[in-house]
Amino acid sequence: MTILLTGGSGAVGAAVLGTVPVGRPAQRIVALVHRGGVAAAAVAGDITAPRLGLAPDQYAQLTREVGTVVHCAGATEFTASAEVLRALNVDGTRHVLEFAADAGARVVFASTAFVVRRDTAAPLAQAYLETKLAAEELVRTAGLPAAIARIGVVMGDARTGRMSRFQGLHSTVDAVLRNLLPVLPFAQDAVIDALPRDVVADELLGLAFRTGDGVTDHWLTAGPAALTIGRMVELVAELAPHLGRTVHPPRFVRPALVDRVVRPAYIDPLPAPQRRKFANLMALASLFDNVPPFPTTLADPPPTRRLEEAFVATVDYLAASRGLLAA
Repeated sequence: MTILLTGGSGAVGAAVLGTVPVGRPAQRIVALVHRGGVAAAAVAGDITAPRLGLAPDQYAQLTREVGTVVHCAGATEFTASAEVLRALNVDGTRHVLEFAADAGARVVFASTAFVVRRDTAAPLAQAYLETKLAAEELVRTAGLPAAIARIGVVMGDARTGRMSRFQGLHSTVDAVLRNLLPVLPFAQDAVIDALPRDVVADELLGLAFRTGDGVTDHWLTAGPAALTIGRMVELVAELAPHLGRTVHPPRFVRPALVDRVVRPAYIDPLPAPQRRKFANLMALASLFDNVPPFPTTLADPPPTRRLEEAFVATVDYLAASRGLLAA
């Protein structure tokens, strides 16, 4: 079976390319690549364009070969413009579904678990979540066999910590390692539902090989085993001496209090780039403030101990990648 993968250079898509399926039929993965290279067979295309930006003969060839589309491409930055978010997350998904219909293919759509927190999210995060929810609706109404995978935060590889692209959680860890955050806008017991990227990738490939009609929903999340932000900061502080660094753990303050007290006195006077970084952090924090934990549909979710090990590996890889290891 040939799988067409979009977003092969992203945090999740790159992990899918690096996953070796066990006990599954022979497969070939073709990555649709807009820019940048991937370690796989690839075709140059663009999900924002009709027919995925492919030449007619190339498009026709792929529709004859592809049995499943794993759609991981999309915009994930809260600061992306409304036009970019819609073009990638909504129009892009529509074009992918049109291809899947022409190919008679199954669709696995990598969504985000945070769509269920759209109403309580900060305005900066809401635009992104609205486009992901709109994309989910396109998948549900396309009349194709499909799986919607709602994914939480993605850590690095469980063993190596490796990631192809760092995201919001990693920027926060970076700032903690550099002692740039005297205050974190989170409750200390806020649950940060994060899975290693290889676990997410393996689950997505498992969904690609399922059969049956209709649309099914899946929660690729840690559920009750998920770590809290307080435990994550503890782990960073414990690892810091091994990296040759000293971490002064930040104080945890609920986002509402940070917005009322910290922002006017300490953030508003800062230059625009620092204010934007703070706005991103506040938007991220809003997704974890006073909310119930996510459910999980994993048959064998990793226990908390394994998640802690994966998080430490991620911090170690991040520190090496960002030049944060002491000489």
